[in-house]
Amino acid sequence: MTITGAPQRLIPRWVPPTSARPGHAELTRTVPVRLAARVRLLARRSAAPWEAAALAAHTAVLGALSGEQAFVTGYVAPTSAAAPVDVRACTLTLDDGSWRKLLTTAARAAQDTAGGAFETVLDLGPGQPHQSPDAALTVALRNGPEGPTLRLRYRLDVLDAEAAERIAGYYVTAWEHMAAAPDAPCRSRVLLSDDELRRQLHDMAGPARELPDRRFHELFEEQAALRPDDIAAVHGSESHTYGELNAKANRIAHALLARDLGPEAVVAVVTERHLDWQAAVIGIFKAGAAYLPVEPGLPAERMARMLERSGCRLALTEEGGSGQLARAAAADLDVLTVAAALAEGRSEHNPGVQVAPGQLAYLYFTSGSTGEPKGAMCEHEGFVNHLYAKIDDLGIDEGQVVAQTAPQSFDISLWQLVSALVVGGRTLIVEQDAILDVDRFLETVERGGVTVLQIVPSYLEVLLSRLEDAPGRLSRLRCVSVTGEALKKELTVRWFARFPAIALVNAYGLTETSDDTNHAVLTAVPERDSVPLGPPVRNVTVYVVDDDLRPVPLGAPGEIVFSGVCVGRGYVNDPVRTEQAFGEDPHRPGHRLYRSGDFGRWLPDGSLEFLGRRDAQIKIRGFRIEIGEIENQLLRLPGVRDGAVVVVDNGEGDRELVGFRTGSELPSEELLDGLAQSLPVYMVPRRVVLLDALPLTSNGKTDKRALRALAQELLASAEQETQDAPRTDEERRMAEAWAEVLRVPVERIGRESDFFALGGTSLSAIRLVVKAERAFTLRDVREHPTLAALAALLGTAEDRSAAPASPSPEADATAPSAPRDDQRDEGSEHTMAPTPRPAADAPFDVVRTEGRPAVLDLGADAPSDPVAWAAEHRARLHATVAQHGALLVRGLGLRDAETVGRISRELLHEVMTEREGFAARSVLADGVYSSSEWPAEQPMCMHHELSYAREVPGTLMFACLTAPSSGGVTAVADSQEVLEALPADLVERFGSEGWLLDRNYTDLTGISLAAAFGTGDRAAVDAYCADRGIETRWAGDGGLRTRQRSAAVLRHPVSGRRAWFNQVSFLSEWTLDAAIREYLKFEFGDDGLPFNTRYGSGAAIDESTVLAINEVYEKHTLREPWRAGDLMIVDNLRMAHSREPYEGSREVAVVLGDPVALPAFPGAAQS
Repeated sequence: MTITGAPQRLIPRWVPPTSARPGHAELTRTVPVRLAARVRLLARRSAAPWEAAALAAHTAVLGALSGEQAFVTGYVAPTSAAAPVDVRACTLTLDDGSWRKLLTTAARAAQDTAGGAFETVLDLGPGQPHQSPDAALTVALRNGPEGPTLRLRYRLDVLDAEAAERIAGYYVTAWEHMAAAPDAPCRSRVLLSDDELRRQLHDMAGPARELPDRRFHELFEEQAALRPDDIAAVHGSESHTYGELNAKANRIAHALLARDLGPEAVVAVVTERHLDWQAAVIGIFKAGAAYLPVEPGLPAERMARMLERSGCRLALTEEGGSGQLARAAAADLDVLTVAAALAEGRSEHNPGVQVAPGQLAYLYFTSGSTGEPKGAMCEHEGFVNHLYAKIDDLGIDEGQVVAQTAPQSFDISLWQLVSALVVGGRTLIVEQDAILDVDRFLETVERGGVTVLQIVPSYLEVLLSRLEDAPGRLSRLRCVSVTGEALKKELTVRWFARFPAIALVNAYGLTETSDDTNHAVLTAVPERDSVPLGPPVRNVTVYVVDDDLRPVPLGAPGEIVFSGVCVGRGYVNDPVRTEQAFGEDPHRPGHRLYRSGDFGRWLPDGSLEFLGRRDAQIKIRGFRIEIGEIENQLLRLPGVRDGAVVVVDNGEGDRELVGFRTGSELPSEELLDGLAQSLPVYMVPRRVVLLDALPLTSNGKTDKRALRALAQELLASAEQETQDAPRTDEERRMAEAWAEVLRVPVERIGRESDFFALGGTSLSAIRLVVKAERAFTLRDVREHPTLAALAALLGTAEDRSAAPASPSPEADATAPSAPRDDQRDEGSEHTMAPTPRPAADAPFDVVRTEGRPAVLDLGADAPSDPVAWAAEHRARLHATVAQHGALLVRGLGLRDAETVGRISRELLHEVMTEREGFAARSVLADGVYSSSEWPAEQPMCMHHELSYAREVPGTLMFACLTAPSSGGVTAVADSQEVLEALPADLVERFGSEGWLLDRNYTDLTGISLAAAFGTGDRAAVDAYCADRGIETRWAGDGGLRTRQRSAAVLRHPVSGRRAWFNQVSFLSEWTLDAAIREYLKFEFGDDGLPFNTRYGSGAAIDESTVLAINEVYEKHTLREPWRAGDLMIVDNLRMAHSREPYEGSREVAVVLGDPVALPAFPGAAQS
């Protein structure tokens, strides 16, 4: 059998791209004769054929390698030597049952007929093993003179010899477990060898380094003694020498000790970022107390909860603060200003307090779903270890300058503040205003001689854009650490093209694990498509494990967990949530273990690759939050009867919060002020919209999908308020700049439009300032956010630039150096929480591996009533599709079109009747169609359904009633990614011209008028076409030729992202079979094709352009073989789909729904 379509990827891609070679290799491994005999005997006693034991081991091995519980493999059954080799698809399933049960399941699978492509083959036939050019792994079992032999044949671009040898060992181990304990759960023991276990549990840990028996403050004291007159820290025009900083910290420490707080007493620092902040932090460590960072601008209510939960005894603050601390402080909280502590005239000598390695060093609070923030506790030993990891891997040394940029509430702020002080370097505390002004930031970093800098990738991109016009800057910079969001390979390409000698360090870690645990030190563009997280840092142990904390095979996906000195104590005064996430390391008794909830896999070089995330947390402007906490606070406001908060994309990759409420008639501004009393600014929604009632799903739950759609519309249109058009040249130029930066149509921007109401953020405001060549400042954008007000500043820019600069107060904005919210499931992080129970509208946890769409396999939870199940989970299905673009639900057991129709009416807002289809369909049930009639041996290229029409389906549903014997995959591709990968000149041309579709409706070619328009009446067809801007030309024989012009690029109405949305390549003449194309042209002329596409100008599209488009589609194609009963839900505005050639009978039911009206493309079609 020929393997067609794209197989489910089961074998980890172990070989790096640079080492990949074409071809295959083989290895042979003998199976002990006694073991083989025991396994055969077990099969016989279990009433199963001997081949079931081979299939059972094959199932266990593939399950361990892939993390899947159901998969398709190729299978060659044992036959006589004379019989032809027949490789057929075999569906295998794996659960927590016994080996004996797996034998029975495997025996049944060997007899069942299955469909789908595969990349693995189990060959039990006679003669030479099967050789497939496409299979990643073929495992053959043969009897030789020395007994049974395993023969593995593997692709050299997938596995190397060492990996193949490990896999061969998994098969033998599976049989050993099966024979030794047939009634034990088949997944209760790992298949890994002792050598691989030792490698994962010990050898892949970070390098063992002895830590000095001193705490950070003692290491700093040593440096202060060595270099008392060297500059230790700088902030603006002020600085401290090592001697001055040590003396000030000592005076603060003695002031704390005089209050008899005791060891590990929690002391909050409620100040802005400056030199006194640094001295206060060091003074707390010297006094043996624990540091609690509290930003002074936090709402009093949240501040109070943090102080109470942490058991805070004393707060160090400053004069002239926000006043929030006074409102938050309990009656017994001792409040002391830093100035007052220094004025007490305490000793400047080191206190010499004994501080143990395991003593509490600091606490950082993160968001909690119950409305209660949780404080992660970390100890001195983990703190010092992390400092040395930074010192080693970032090259921090004597004379080096480290920039301190992060807000106090981020754990990364601490190493930035003090790491240089351990080795005789210098800390540069960068002013907040400088961080929010790109040019000033660059000037500050350059003037301060910064050698080590940490920022997020999005801000790095802004810097790079600015530096492209400024060669020779940052001459002293030696290392940039990026963190907080996924570092994309494309950005590393740009970085090393501009700065080949400056290292990039991709840092990954969590607050609960003393900050970063992995460093990928990059000196060149990484070879894989994703940027790795790097190996564990010194003295840190990382495991990749299954649900029971057992290591998975090297390269296989699993949960990332941490052990060793990095793991903190848990959450302060919060035993329940601590127990959920922390425990004892089962592999190293006596060591703590922390479960991250992140998923990843090991790479051959010992680095981690990040694969995803399972919890429901999000991040907003770098801060980790949980929606539940905001909703709880919203419901506490006066008069609010019901409320909900949703997160939507603002059009430039960031997320925004939008709240909805019923009941309260108070203005939105007052409600927002109320929320700001109890929530930090980054958790306050953009607006709180009043509704008569919250929309509900069919099962009575809040329909957050509908709320997200409404919120997106509000953000995109700024509540669709009628705006006066820009009047002056300055206003028109400003509107164009806004449109580009905010990615909104310029027509939506009026004189009174508000930059931030249109989705602007601190980062986009920075981009606006850069684009305007600093004609105004970031503060100007905040103080004059309307178009007219900001445009007025353009006319006075020259005067303003000539005026002397004056200092401005601290900006009320989040530093771009802080991590963002939208990348938690993709890479570097510093915060996390245990996985909560899924909310009724939370996306499902799905399987999403390379080359495959999101798959929700119901497995043993397959419902008896699929319609009821769909109704119950409607919101979660919608949320999952919104997250991934497409979702394949496996295990619904759909067998008839009527059931598909009933499910569609539960899941879709509206079921559509197709018009203007390109090929005939059959009606299977009410609103349910067959697939378009198309030759089975011919592929349907990628396309968006009805993308040439004025009304297109927003959602498609495909249900597999009968799976083909091979091939026939309905593949999908994310057209937002496709657009970014297409040649820029091609996108620009199609973007400006659109595309033309020519069609012929005759009795001989194309489809009939009735099939396309629902009627054969000429007048009705003319009216239909005229209403939709379709040109018509009738032929004498009653045939109709039409031409219509459509946009080739669509902005998604929910996410705001642009996508390559058309059928330019699919309906092109070049996708027709060459012989058919030439015959039709010969018989009916060049205009006689059933369909063809052109540029919007009318120019012909050549074959190379069509091939180039299809090549990009292919690179982004996601495939999952159909199984009977599968349901696929597709966002048609985001995901293109195709149908691949197939063999055998294939019946896929199609439903079109959720119609979306598209505007006419400007200009008439060109004839």
